[in-house]
Parts: sequence; C-alpha cells; structure tokens
Amino acid sequence: MSAPPGWFQDSERPPGHLRWWDGEQWSEHRTTPPAAPRSTGAGWVARHPWLVVASAFVALVMIMSAVGAATEDSNDTGGSMADPGRAARSDDATEPAGEAEVNQSPTEDPTPEPAKRTRRPRPQEPRTYLVTRIVDGDTLELGNGEIVRLVGIDTPEVGDCGFERAADNLAALVLGKAVVLGASDEDRDAYGRLLRYIDIGDQDAGLRLIKNGLAIARYDSRDGYGFHPRERVYVANDKGAKQFTCAPKPQPFVPQQPPAGGNCASGYDPCVPPYPPDVDCADVNGPIYVSGSDPHGLDADNDGVACE
Repeated sequence: MSAPPGWFQDSERPPGHLRWWDGEQWSEHRTTPPAAPRSTGAGWVARHPWLVVASAFVALVMIMSAVGAATEDSNDTGGSMADPGRAARSDDATEPAGEAEVNQSPTEDPTPEPAKRTRRPRPQEPRTYLVTRIVDGDTLELGNGEIVRLVGIDTPEVGDCGFERAADNLAALVLGKAVVLGASDEDRDAYGRLLRYIDIGDQDAGLRLIKNGLAIARYDSRDGYGFHPRERVYVANDKGAKQFTCAPKPQPFVPQQPPAGGNCASGYDPCVPPYPPDVDCADVNGPIYVSGSDPHGLDADNDGVACE
C-alpha cells in the first residue's frame, strides 16, 4: 500500500507508521496504520457450522414449548389469545377515562360495559289485612275500614234460616286473623264493596263455606255475571246448601174465643170447657191462666199459669 503524497515511513516507528514531510523538515504530524478489518458473521458461521445448527435446534424447541403453554392457558380461560375483541376490551380498560371522553364522538354510543352479575330479588310476601268484623256469611270488614264481599258465593241473609251458622263458620276461619285478598274479574260491586277472594294460609274461605254446605256457588257466568278465576272449582264443589233445621218463629198470642152459649168453666182464661169431661193441655191453646179452682188439673205446679 503506497503512502499518500507528503507522507513517508516514520523511521522511529514500525513499518506502516507515517510521518509528514513538509519539504524542509519532518513535522510532528504522524499517522497510524488503519485498523485491521473486523471479521464478519458470515466468516464465523463458516468456521463453526455445527454450533450454529445446535443453537438453532435449541431455539426451535424453546419456541414450540412457549406456543404450547400459551395454547393451554387460553383453553383454561375459555378464550383465545388472538381474540381481537378481548384485546380491544383490555385496551379500553386501561385507557384513561378523561382521554376516552375527549376522543369519543358525541354522536356515537359509548362502548357498552360488560354485563354485571346481579342477584335475583327475593319474592315478596303477599300483603295481608286484618279482619275485624263479620257482617254475614259472605261479607266482612277489614281493619282499614274496607267492606269485602266474597266472590262467587252466596249465604243466607241476616234473619234467614242458616244465617248464624254461615256467619259463625266465616268468623271461625278469618275473624281477628291476617288474610290475603285475591283479585277477581271485578274490583267493586254496586254498593262499593271490594270483590275479593279471602285466603287464610293455603285455605280459600269461600270454598271452605261451599264444602261445609253453608254457601252455594253463585254470582258467576251461569247467572249473568263475569267468569271469575275460581269459578270451576267452586261449581265443582257445590252440592247445594244444606237444608237447615231452624226453630219456627213464635206465633203471636190470640185469646181463645169462648164456646157458643158461654159454656166455660170458671177460673180459666181463656175459656176452658166445664168439667166433666176432663180436658188436657193438648186439647186447649195455652198458656191458660188459672185464677180459681182447677178441676181439669191443668196447673200442675200451682203457679197460676197452665199449659205453658
């Protein structure tokens, strides 16, 4: 390699070291030989082929192991590592709230949040009402002042035969207890009374009165009213109210008219035929007031009143 013009071998240094000659004297300018060229990777690979092959094999095994482990993790979590939707959601979660609001267009809907698991509300207990008065076998009053007419049944009215038994049965079922009102096809009747079923626990009070023979199924679709929800059950259990045996009402006292001709025994009022023949209480209409002798023996206890 020839030296550039003006540069010559430095006599004080090994070969290849140059020194500048300015034409009159040696200057202090010196230069060193260029550094030896660095070896390239291709030369190293050429000198160590088996080491390159071994390194490549080890790297390939490690890559395959990492891919297998990532696949198992994605299967365990029920998703895919390459799921673009999952990646998008992850980016949204880490994005600052302020920046997301600024970048969001006012005409675009915000990204929906993932659905949150919520507990199902417990079923509420039905509202109950206190029964404070029994009007009759099919009508009652609540603690809030409302009058309730039981739906789909009919019981004897006040003063009719069987009224007291029906009212007493309803009282035994619900009076002083908390009941549930069951809605029917109508809300109120012409008198402003609530039209409801009355349930006490798992028992229907109206149906119980029907089964006890104290009420009949009535005021339903068979006689011009609407079909109420429990009509079929009521009708199926209705065998007609029992024939109640009620005491006859007392007849007003009518004084007995004396026999024609005034033939009456003295001391009896009203008139009793004279003795003999003997008469008994079955032969006269009592009571008989005895004020004198008692030849017929009608006043057995001698209290002045016979045939009571």
